[in-house]
Amino acid sequence: MDEEYFVVRGNLDDLQSLEANVPNFDEEDPEPARNDFDMQIDNPEEVHGKEAPEVLVYRPQVDLDMIVASFTSEALIIRLMFIADVCPPLRAQAFKILLEHIKNKTQNVNAYTHIYHKIDIFKRKNALSDSEIIPPPDQHWLDTTTNKAQARLDLLNTEFRHQKDDGVKESIRRAMDDVFKHHLSMGNVQDALKLYARGIREYCTAPNFLIQMLLNWIDASVYAGQWAKLNVLIPQAERAVAETVERENGPTHTRTIRSREAEGNKKLIQVSKTKLNAVSGLTAMQTGKFKEAANKFMQVDLDSLEYPELLSNHDIAAYGTVTSLATYERSELKEKVLGSASFRKFLESEPKFVNLLQKFTSNQFGVALDILNDIKDGLLLNVYLAPMLDELYALIRKRAIIQYFEPYYSADLKGMAVEFRTSVEELEMELVYLIKSKELSGRIDNYNKILHLKIGNKQNEIFDKILKTNADLEETVHAIILRSALQQQGVFIGNEGNRGGYRRQQGFEDFDGHQNPSASTGHRVLASVQRFFNAASNRIHPQAPENAMDEEHDDDVDENMEN
Repeated sequence: MDEEYFVVRGNLDDLQSLEANVPNFDEEDPEPARNDFDMQIDNPEEVHGKEAPEVLVYRPQVDLDMIVASFTSEALIIRLMFIADVCPPLRAQAFKILLEHIKNKTQNVNAYTHIYHKIDIFKRKNALSDSEIIPPPDQHWLDTTTNKAQARLDLLNTEFRHQKDDGVKESIRRAMDDVFKHHLSMGNVQDALKLYARGIREYCTAPNFLIQMLLNWIDASVYAGQWAKLNVLIPQAERAVAETVERENGPTHTRTIRSREAEGNKKLIQVSKTKLNAVSGLTAMQTGKFKEAANKFMQVDLDSLEYPELLSNHDIAAYGTVTSLATYERSELKEKVLGSASFRKFLESEPKFVNLLQKFTSNQFGVALDILNDIKDGLLLNVYLAPMLDELYALIRKRAIIQYFEPYYSADLKGMAVEFRTSVEELEMELVYLIKSKELSGRIDNYNKILHLKIGNKQNEIFDKILKTNADLEETVHAIILRSALQQQGVFIGNEGNRGGYRRQQGFEDFDGHQNPSASTGHRVLASVQRFFNAASNRIHPQAPENAMDEEHDDDVDENMEN
């Protein structure tokens, strides 16, 4: 599938004349931004991390009216264009909504022309019925909007150059922001990115201004699919937020004088942190870092999420659920997802996601896979989730198979195939892959159709743990003995106030009930440890002489006490 729906721009032959009228800022100021703001625009053919799979969805599970209410500007165009491409039942309706939105809310002539180009293609492929009534192109609107938009752009560019000549930074920033927003309204995403790529920090007189411009830049980069650039922009925005927080925590009199400004900055900080967590998760998901993405989505605050330019509440719930199922352990799902006070707010309006998480954590994998299959068509209509949905589903299934065997030494493949909604033969292939990749340790009895897990030598593992514990305890006890010896000589360790503290009473009772009131505390503790160690060792290796180890360690204890 082509990638035209991601970035709507004039790449058709009949739009070349419109592109020729766009001013070339590089001719005016060829020097790029410096340091961390030296951003080069990628080739549009290379900006996307992954291509969307060529999958058509015939069971739509989305409400287009809800999408219209959730998104604005370029974000709405991108999502509806994607739905029109992959969902034949909603294609005509999506095109109608798109055309109406573009005419009433934007000046995006490129997108308007591009939609009719797509409509012609679908009709030639019999992928759009003639009975679907789509209004013909409005040539009057095209001509009028083209002229008005270009005239407005020329005026804004003139004002921008004038403000640069005057050298007032705040005026330059406002003029640059106006040009940037007008480029987005026209659908010139690449031109908007080039404008900000020339440097914005030098024109921002306060951190809160820098935050807003960086967030705008991040949104435009997402529209263009430039995920690599976001790895530079997001840390810059996070540092700008930290600077604003530091500024707000300044002298009290400053906050009192500017109470209204402080209140506005406080809200900006909360909203910005939420947006950055959301877009960080989206970026990590697009680049295949699914666990990092899940961690970021868990940090998004519903009360501060105001992001119609990019993401909705449903997006966060869907992305967070799928990425966490693919990467989190069972305990993490319970603690970080179902037990998260912030993420649970997103799940309150998504009962299917809640049910899915609960079934998965309770090892009801058959029901969980049924739910995943039921919601898949809806997820395939999400422009940012569809390209990696199959990979995420495969990771979820693999994690389910591995988790299924945790309580068992062996399992019947026939019953397991029923649980995982597959045939025995296909299940065997999955298990062979997991065994070869060393993600599952086991052997398959192909005749009896049983999987036997390889269990390590638990006795040796326990014995090694006891040896290590004994060494650690010996080190601790020797430290106690040293402290006791120092105190007996009148050398006290610690504060003066600790001298009259609680002291161990004589007649200390060991773990096995043995009492030795005459021995020092360190000696009694060490002897108790040795008896515990010997008892555990004899249970694991009964063939060893019973008193050999005990006598050897008693000699060591006596020698240490004499020293």
